[in-house]
Amino acid sequence: MTSNYLVAVTGDKGGVGKSTVTALYAEWLLYHKNIVQIIDADPNQSTQTWIDKCAEFGRTISQKDAHITIVDTAGTSGSSLIKYIRNADLILVPFKPHIADLEVIVGWYLSVKESLQERVAFIPNMLSNTKEQRTGINELKTTVSEEGRGQVLTGIGERKAVYPPLLNGSDKNFFATKLNEATKLETQKLFNTITTLIK
Repeated sequence: MTSNYLVAVTGDKGGVGKSTVTALYAEWLLYHKNIVQIIDADPNQSTQTWIDKCAEFGRTISQKDAHITIVDTAGTSGSSLIKYIRNADLILVPFKPHIADLEVIVGWYLSVKESLQERVAFIPNMLSNTKEQRTGINELKTTVSEEGRGQVLTGIGERKAVYPPLLNGSDKNFFATKLNEATKLETQKLFNTITTLIK
């Protein structure tokens, strides 16, 4: 793993799972013996609360001498978002594949500089395999293809009993717990792909 690598989990839309993706990615990295630092730049502090809860269970998540730093940004534009995405080596953008959400994130994507678009990786989140969602993802893929920069990754399913409880904190790494096969496969596929993006 490259040292001092900065990943921003961002996008100009709230409530799409940025904190969940941040926590999942951190757990993946920790499970694979990486040292991680997490910066919670979202005023809601969901990720920091998760870090604190894990600490109460005796588990350290975030450390300063890290291989990789993950920044969970605010759900709307602001100075912290601009600062972190400008300096990010990789920009992860979770989104719900619904029309209203897609309009916001596509508008955001088209508004940023080409050099930033190249670093963007969209993550479809809360997938339920409906025709609307499939159509939305395909439209986003078309936009990204037309721009010739960035990419759309595999997504994370709507698993209310699996992913949201992650932010309650635990004494065990998420990937060291007993996961069903579907959860294992989708997370492995997603995070293995993200790993290949880190150069």
